[in-house]
Amino acid sequence: MKKILLAFVAAFSLTAANAQLAPGSVCPDFTGTDINGNTWNLYDLLDQGYSVVVDVSATWCGPCWNYHNSGALEALHAEHGPDGTNDVRVLFIEGDGTTTSADLNGTGGNTQGDWVVNTPYPIIDDSSIGDLLQIAYFPTIYTICPSRIVTETGQLSAANHYAWIQNNNCVAATAAVDAAALSMTAEGATCANGNAAVSVLLQNMGTTPMTAATITVNGGSSPLVYNWTGNLATYASTNVNVGNVMTNGTVTLTANVAVNGDVNASNSTISATAGVAQASTHIRIDFLFDGWPEEVSWEITDENGNVVASVAEGDYTAMTDVMEDHFLPATGCYTFTLFDGYGDGLHGAQYTGGSDGHCYVYSIGNGGVVNSAIYNYDGSYDLTEESRDANVTATVGINENSIATGFNAYPNPVSETLNLNFGLANDAVVAVEVVDMLGNVVLSQQIGSKQAGMNATQLNVSQLSAGMYMVNLKANDAVSTLRVSVSK
Repeated sequence: MKKILLAFVAAFSLTAANAQLAPGSVCPDFTGTDINGNTWNLYDLLDQGYSVVVDVSATWCGPCWNYHNSGALEALHAEHGPDGTNDVRVLFIEGDGTTTSADLNGTGGNTQGDWVVNTPYPIIDDSSIGDLLQIAYFPTIYTICPSRIVTETGQLSAANHYAWIQNNNCVAATAAVDAAALSMTAEGATCANGNAAVSVLLQNMGTTPMTAATITVNGGSSPLVYNWTGNLATYASTNVNVGNVMTNGTVTLTANVAVNGDVNASNSTISATAGVAQASTHIRIDFLFDGWPEEVSWEITDENGNVVASVAEGDYTAMTDVMEDHFLPATGCYTFTLFDGYGDGLHGAQYTGGSDGHCYVYSIGNGGVVNSAIYNYDGSYDLTEESRDANVTATVGINENSIATGFNAYPNPVSETLNLNFGLANDAVVAVEVVDMLGNVVLSQQIGSKQAGMNATQLNVSQLSAGMYMVNLKANDAVSTLRVSVSK
């Protein structure tokens, strides 16, 4: 369904590969001419202290038409535009490059109706602005503060839009000296090299030029101090490469920006996670799919590049959540890599009928307790491939190869009776237990003494709730495991 939807949208010049502008990022500047011949420049409006609400729509788009007819932006313009409190500007951008003037006026063949009559704010027919703003779907409504920081605020009412502007400090610069740390990244640390390269996005929120700042990063093995010099005008920003921080495992780094005379310390500190997770051999993967699970695959590789666990593209077909446990063969450095065959990751909210999913990878300690997070992806951005390292130093859980001659279960998925076949290298006392994804033993059965060779037994799982389980076969001191899905 997603590919059909995208093929349809692409016919209207919407770039499927786009990801929305990240919340908290700096909005790129644009200039557009409205249908009455007036020119509008985003940064000129922001520099005058206005918050700018931008509605990027297409004349053929039903949801766009519904929001347009709700009157929300007309009311926002009336109450807070030039004839109201005069601190907000609204711009309508027609983002489909095939749209004609007739479509805007409701007389063309590619329109929901007349978009021009009773629209009091500027209408700009320019798909290049939509491309610049990385529009992934219509309608997209951004709110851009005077600081140039952009947030997708969505189809809010006039009252809620203005409340958002007030509650998020969407105000013009007033203090002479005000240094802001917008974001921080700390990347590049591996199992072999704990150095993380740190960069901070620095912005001048003061009314006078910023020419110097001291950036201090704490949380690593030792503080990192960088003295920046340059020249930033009001609202201008620059990405400062602060240097490398040595980490020991996963740490939280905090960067503080100090400028002489700064009157607003609340926006001068930013944090980020850095380093490589310390993990055990017990790995848990938690998936929430975005609507198209068949596009997702993943693998875990060891330090020599050998794949030790994986799921191929197309293996996931059900829309149900997945939580599965895997047991690494030994300690060492491992890399988890998530793939998406379409290139949009789990960012399903950009499509009609879709919602963002997630992929979380945890290290599990003794007793089934989560002891570290290896990978956290919230589905809010596109990706084709993304990797994270884990330094596995502890052996926990089950050795899947402890029963040399095999262990299998069928049918899988199962609803009532699970058949177990297992081979023993030697005579053993055998028991079976079923463990849920939280580590709780929900079913156990003593099988008794069994001779070396192939053996079989059955397990009644009809009382278990639908979901994923681990079936542990215990033979003397050895344990083997299989992942089983119970369906109802």
